[in-house]
Amino acid sequence: MRAYLLAGAAAAIALALTWSHTAAYRYGRSTEQARFAAEITKENDNAGTAAENWRAELRRCTGTGGLFDFETGACQH
Repeated sequence: MRAYLLAGAAAAIALALTWSHTAAYRYGRSTEQARFAAEITKENDNAGTAAENWRAELRRCTGTGGLFDFETGACQH
């Protein structure tokens, strides 16, 4: 009888450890996924801002009769 109780207790401990490790893994994974998604969103926002700034510079240059030099990124009048 005592052997069954010890085996049951060992199985319960193993089950509890498995559950806690799985829960910790899932929490860490979801946290990392959220951080990664935030980083991608930030990079996309920065790229969009850079594109809008470049487009505004191009329009300003051509609007004043200049020629935009793409190699140097400067307006030539």
